[in-house]
Amino acid sequence: MRVARILVVEDESVVAWHVQEALQTLGHQVIAIATSARQAIQIATDQRPDLVLMDICLQGKNDGVSAAEYLYLNLNLPVVYLTAHADEYTLKRATETSPFGYLIKPFQEADLHTTIQVALRRHQMEVALKDTQQWYATTLVSIGDATIATDIDGFITFMNPAAEFFTGWTQEQALGEFAGRVLDLIDDETGGAIDNPILAALCQGDTITLPARAVLRSRDGTNRPVGDSASPIRNRDGEIIGGVMVFQDMSDRRQRESSLDAQRQILETTQSLLCAQLKERTEQLQFAIAVDRLRQWIFNQCDGDRTEFLQWMLQEIGQALKIDYSWIAFHDRAAAISTVVAEFNLAEAEPRSMIRRAIEIAKFSPFYLRLFQRQCWICPAVEILPPLYAASAQVIVCPIQGEQGTIGEVGIVLPDYPCWSGFQADAISQLVSQAIRTYQSSRQNQAAQTKIAELQHLKTLQDDFIEALSHELRTPLTNMRMAIELMQRMVTSLKDPEVLDPQVQRLDQYLKILQQEWHEEFSLVNDLLAFQNASGASEAIPLSEVRIQDWLTIAVERFSAQTAISIQIEFASEPIPKVLIHLPTLEKTLIQLFTHLNHANPELPIQLRTFADSGNFCISANCGLAEEPNAEETLPRRKQNVSNLRLALLRRYAIDLNATVTVEQRSGNTVLTLNLPIRTA
Repeated sequence: MRVARILVVEDESVVAWHVQEALQTLGHQVIAIATSARQAIQIATDQRPDLVLMDICLQGKNDGVSAAEYLYLNLNLPVVYLTAHADEYTLKRATETSPFGYLIKPFQEADLHTTIQVALRRHQMEVALKDTQQWYATTLVSIGDATIATDIDGFITFMNPAAEFFTGWTQEQALGEFAGRVLDLIDDETGGAIDNPILAALCQGDTITLPARAVLRSRDGTNRPVGDSASPIRNRDGEIIGGVMVFQDMSDRRQRESSLDAQRQILETTQSLLCAQLKERTEQLQFAIAVDRLRQWIFNQCDGDRTEFLQWMLQEIGQALKIDYSWIAFHDRAAAISTVVAEFNLAEAEPRSMIRRAIEIAKFSPFYLRLFQRQCWICPAVEILPPLYAASAQVIVCPIQGEQGTIGEVGIVLPDYPCWSGFQADAISQLVSQAIRTYQSSRQNQAAQTKIAELQHLKTLQDDFIEALSHELRTPLTNMRMAIELMQRMVTSLKDPEVLDPQVQRLDQYLKILQQEWHEEFSLVNDLLAFQNASGASEAIPLSEVRIQDWLTIAVERFSAQTAISIQIEFASEPIPKVLIHLPTLEKTLIQLFTHLNHANPELPIQLRTFADSGNFCISANCGLAEEPNAEETLPRRKQNVSNLRLALLRRYAIDLNATVTVEQRSGNTVLTLNLPIRTA
């Protein structure tokens, strides 16, 4: 049993004492006995008893009913009425205060005990219920989502602050109002009214979700996107006792959704674009692979007649790329006439033939200007095309590029499917252009190889000829030399030191002339053979760095000692730097130069002079004193012309030195100048 602190309010002292004694017997504590309503309120306010036993009929201005009503409503104290008798009005008033029990005087102790326990238990349950209700109410008020509750008829019984803010109604204004009036919902797109979701939930007995484009129009006319749902409220028995709607501001969400929709649309557009680009790149790659295979196949077949090659190439391209009709036309040298030279016709797609038909380029300048600019025509208008090229299907015309520019065009008639891209047209243009250039290069290479083979054959014949010539010329000369020597011995044996025989002297003179002529012929044959051998040499020669004037002094002294030819040297006054040169070739060149001059004037010394001129080191040589006064009078008239063969051999040696030889005639003298470029390391 629970022990309670009880306030007794009784204006009759005997009754009050009796009640106090009974309570104490039951184990309860009587905190005070009040005799008036005012005193009872004061004690209850100060001490807060667990229970109040209130006599209905009290002396004073306020009776027990007024005091009990105050204590229950303001202090939440349970009150049990004590009454012996009362009029009907007073009893009605007491009943309206929701008392926790009645005890009729006089009462038994057991009745008192039972009434007190029931009252305390009921009060405990009411307190717990009120705490729960307060907790729920606080929770609904505290949540961020707007919440509106109604009774079973749709009249509002609760609204939290968020709902007040969204609707523009305060809870005091909205309580008891019909939900359809407070919740003014419209469609954002159409502007039409939306059925109240709470009423729909009450009618259907199920959760109702707000439409996606729902807008709440507040009391001040502000529109706000909202979303969520409404549900019926059921008791423990499952009966609908009301409805509740929870909703929230969807402005940010709608904005995010709009942003996401925009981004999704951008992504879809980008994805579509990327897919289209990927498809295009894939088609281009597949087309490029097919064209590359064609290129390799065609390039390996560059032989035969040009027309046959072009016809075969068009056939291979047409079959590989499924082309209905194609042709190739070439321009003349003046780029005035374009003539069709080859065509391919798949299953007679174009019954007419354009072979050898010509077009005047000037009459269709807009069409050919684009081709001359190395650009393709992709499905042009019919009026752009020359009548010869006009076709009912799609036409591609691509320029054929040569080394000097556009040399023709290749035309393609496509089947009835999407037209080619610029990439495909350019690929065909490059394929045909490269194939034609490869064919021309192949033909040129074949011609060059044929020419090389012919030259090699001629070189073989030349070597055989030189060998035969050497044998045929040198053998008679050798025999002549032997005969001259035998005759010389015979003449020597006929000579008498004491007697001068004119016949023997003339014979000896003739033998000297014959011996000199033999020596000239033998030198001429050697020079001829040397020239032929020099003409066939083409290998690179090694160079060495030398001081040319020092080397020249030694080389001239050695040549003079071997040939007894007198050579006078006059060196340049300015210093000459070291140069890169092939000394054996330079020595052969100088020997040939000295020999030529000595052959023309064997009795006169060779005058040699060196000087620098325009980056060249010059070696000038001549016989006689042609530059001195009266040279023609002091020197006998002599022949100065050098044989063409020896001069050619001299120039051939000079080529190996990257040098030149100049010939000048000065006052009857021949001046030969070797111009060597000064090359330093």
